[in-house]
Amino acid sequence: MEIKNQPGTEVEVDESLDLPEVQEGQEDTTDWKAEAQKLRDKAIAQRERTKALKDQLKEAKAKVETAVPPKTTQDASKASELDETALDYLDLKGVSESDDIKVIQDIVKKTGMTVRQALKDEYVQAKLTANKAQRDVQAATPSSTKRSGGNQGNDLQTAIAKYEQSGYDAKTLPDDFKTRSAIINAVAAKQSTNKPSWQQ
Repeated sequence: MEIKNQPGTEVEVDESLDLPEVQEGQEDTTDWKAEAQKLRDKAIAQRERTKALKDQLKEAKAKVETAVPPKTTQDASKASELDETALDYLDLKGVSESDDIKVIQDIVKKTGMTVRQALKDEYVQAKLTANKAQRDVQAATPSSTKRSGGNQGNDLQTAIAKYEQSGYDAKTLPDDFKTRSAIINAVAAKQSTNKPSWQQ
């Protein structure tokens, strides 16, 4: 008797009937009622064995399912997060800021790269450099307080320096249109090569 490993398949059974042979020219003295009873008993026994095997298979499947729980969406979100080993590796490499870690985590999640491969990626390196420059600019920019009585010219120079240090990133420009225009015009005037040397 053999059980196939595929779910829902039937168990193969021995279907030989073991009927008595009657040779030609002889009288058939077979007790067909007794033979039918034997076959019926054999079929009942086979059905019982098949049922018992199906029950065993169902129990085995249930044990496997409880041993290996299915992945939930919570498990998937945890898989996209970096584990402690990866965070320690990043810290060792000097990447400890949350925005830098988020960049690496997003790349790992989207591309399936390892953390080590993501750190070597040109896009990630450029993004980490840009983030560092932006943090440096923010750290160098004085916070506006009531006591800092800086004039408009000083604030404009600070904004121009911040814009230049960020690599001319438009996100570092202020929302005020007048100040934004003044910064862009000052940078354009500084970079213009058409002016005579005595005007610069």
